[in-house]
Amino acid sequence: MQTTPCNGQRAATPAHQAFNLNLAKQATFSVPDAANVRIACVEGTVWITLDNDPRDIVLEACGVFTTPEHRRAIIYAMKPSQITVAAGVSAPQSKRAPSLRLEMAVA
Repeated sequence: MQTTPCNGQRAATPAHQAFNLNLAKQATFSVPDAANVRIACVEGTVWITLDNDPRDIVLEACGVFTTPEHRRAIIYAMKPSQITVAAGVSAPQSKRAPSLRLEMAVA
């Protein structure tokens, strides 16, 4: 799979580690364990919330979010949006990238 960063250059990403997802307005997408998972907003606007975390994260086009926290992330499309979800670099004691087990729901 290829992703297009906001600067217009193309970067190769192995298909098993990243994917693009189009979300309709008010659609939600869940990442059960968001630790070291890179969530990038390619277009549109998404709201991200982590379980038991008081922060609200809003990403617009070219915005990127990662966390070391082992928490579920809920991604909500505030308008039609496209995101890229990619397994990141795992913790230093492990060389294995986190697996992506994901859930999607439409409101």
